[in-house]
Amino acid sequence: MDLNNIKGLQNFSIEKINLGIRPFISSIIILILAFALIKLVMFITKKIIEITNFNEQREKTLKSVVDSVAAYFIMAFAVLTILSEFGLVKKATILTGAGIFTVVAGLGAQNLIKDIISGFFILFERQMRVGDFVAINEKYFGTVEEIGLRATAIREWSLTKLYIPNGEIKTLKNYYKEKSRVIIETIVPFEENHDEIEKALKEVCSIINEKYEDRLYKIGNANYSEFNLIGVISFSGIDGGAKYIITGVVNPRHRWFLRNRIYETILRVFNEKNLKIGYPKIWHEKKGPRY
Repeated sequence: MDLNNIKGLQNFSIEKINLGIRPFISSIIILILAFALIKLVMFITKKIIEITNFNEQREKTLKSVVDSVAAYFIMAFAVLTILSEFGLVKKATILTGAGIFTVVAGLGAQNLIKDIISGFFILFERQMRVGDFVAINEKYFGTVEEIGLRATAIREWSLTKLYIPNGEIKTLKNYYKEKSRVIIETIVPFEENHDEIEKALKEVCSIINEKYEDRLYKIGNANYSEFNLIGVISFSGIDGGAKYIITGVVNPRHRWFLRNRIYETILRVFNEKNLKIGYPKIWHEKKGPRY
């Protein structure tokens, strides 16, 4: 065993720790003030968003970050102050940024540091914002509710709130980033008239483009890509017909809404024109008696 460590243990005395009533009372007061200060920061950032109302999504993201950073520093400062009350930390240490770093590093919080660094990159590169619908690690799907330096919180379809450490985010799909392509596949039986199918699907595109023009992706005042019929892309005996494709570029927040409206419109138009939609068919071969 190292002799220096033994000497250090011999020189340590419990008398150096202040175990009087005053430190305990001071600690309770410090904790109350710390939590009150965190609540105050959250209240102020909320009021600023309500007053400014510039870009609600971006401001909510900024609020989440400010609240997170403030909470970390306030609690770190409170812990150092409490330790100083018991004589475990010199008061001069509290006034230096190195004091907080020493506490974090001293605890061996490698994962915490990794999460914080990853959080900075997520925020700096604007990979996602509060309100975006994302897929994390191809496993977690939901709407972003909080982005902190330590973790990101998303709300799943089941309304379960899920917290994911930023350091564990390996892949990130943002379904609300700038623009989105809606791809609609329609299976039509081989027996149907090809020209009539094309005419019906083009009518569907015209209806959607006219009715939901404000939800299409635009550059300036011009539509970037309206819905249009690509045509037949494959034959599928399993699905029972030819596969037609309709595509269009939309504002990402409306992708699923427009997808559902297109399917509804296809059903309505096909019913009006007495056209059929393909479905899988099972063929049974009937074998006669052998002689």
